[in-house]
Amino acid sequence: MPLPYGFMLAPDGHIAINQEKANIVRTIYQQYLSGMSLKGIADFLFAQGISSPRGKAQWTQAVISDLLSNHRYIGSIISFDEFFIAQGEKGKRSNVDEETNQRKAVRYNSQSVLSGLLTCAECGRNYRRITRPSGEVVWCQRQ
Repeated sequence: MPLPYGFMLAPDGHIAINQEKANIVRTIYQQYLSGMSLKGIADFLFAQGISSPRGKAQWTQAVISDLLSNHRYIGSIISFDEFFIAQGEKGKRSNVDEETNQRKAVRYNSQSVLSGLLTCAECGRNYRRITRPSGEVVWCQRQ
């Protein structure tokens, strides 16, 4: 199994921290916890000229997501608290409900100000303005 990004094999055969790459891992966590998206982080790393773990110029969102989920960073590169705060944030940002393992309702882009901002207390879906064939306007499909 390859070593996670930020670690290296020392000359004596022990696993050691590559400080330069460990600082990149810390930066990724800091950027994510400050609210930056995975794509935003990938763009930031590209702009800084930082190569991906495979040596490519562009990082992918999947690589960054995997890095944020790698528990091997706990205690050596990032703190226990930072790791679990990041996991909570990933859960909040995910489009999959952890309890049901089903996709969450997606935001609906509409000209109506309230569309996608409120959720229905009965069904949990985002409110969106729907005009039925009869001409009736409703804010939830269950109405």
